[in-house]
Amino acid sequence: MRMLKIAGALVLLAVVAVGGAGASESGVILVRAEDYAFTAPPTFPSGWVNLRLENQGEEDHFLLVWRLPEGKIFDDYAAEVAQPFQEHYTRYRAGEVDQAAFFEQLIAALPEWFYEAVPMGGPGLTAPGRTSETLIYLEPGDNYVLECYVRSKIKDHRFHGSEGMLRPLLVTAEASGLVPPEADIEITISNSGLTVAGDASAGSHMVRVRVEDVPEGFIRHNVHLARLEGDQAAADVAPWLNWVDALLPPAPVDFLGGAGQTVSGRESYLRIDLEPGRYAWISEMHGIDGFVHEFTVE
Repeated sequence: MRMLKIAGALVLLAVVAVGGAGASESGVILVRAEDYAFTAPPTFPSGWVNLRLENQGEEDHFLLVWRLPEGKIFDDYAAEVAQPFQEHYTRYRAGEVDQAAFFEQLIAALPEWFYEAVPMGGPGLTAPGRTSETLIYLEPGDNYVLECYVRSKIKDHRFHGSEGMLRPLLVTAEASGLVPPEADIEITISNSGLTVAGDASAGSHMVRVRVEDVPEGFIRHNVHLARLEGDQAAADVAPWLNWVDALLPPAPVDFLGGAGQTVSGRESYLRIDLEPGRYAWISEMHGIDGFVHEFTVE
């Protein structure tokens, strides 16, 4: 993905609401996303942060927070990671190389330090017109990056990050003061599968997502909430989350947020509101290997 240009008409507003009336408003960092840009506050507090993603675009978006290794900054990520991903993917999509050659050449082009970068999570896939909210934990540092890499519909199917959805972030030493909330639904993800415990009844819920293992490849464990319609099955939707051959709008379902990629031992918390209907928790890439959980809300 090349260095980014953001058209003035696409620049979005992001605000921080601290000390609001009620727990759901306290410490909220609000990001409004459009196609293909988002702006976040230049600094986040450290500790638990409450990220609320409002999708005002016409395509699905997510907000993934990366922490880079010590000594690496946003410009390094943009030039040495994002750009090679886009350049080699463009060649693959044009049919110049097959998938095996694409991965071989991409791996050779990526710097060794990329494998030390840590995905910290963030709001998962969120459909146009929807809002999602995810709590993650951040340590202080000036080496953070915000990214969305869904593929664009009208920009030659390029990654959204190549079109403007890639931003630097500073996490300050000043702590947010937030503490982990109590959860009534628990999701655990390991290399052997995805398990869900708790009563998914109609109404509001707090969902705790814990990752126990690190899978091979570029994509770490994550989970997204989808609203199924008609006779849709999660197994039919899961292939759309494959970043190599899919993630291309329009999505086959309404995505309601989730917990973005992160590594073993880390947790995320999701605020969700469930109406009667059919739903599924689906993991990106790994959903095609059975990392799915369907459920019905009465």
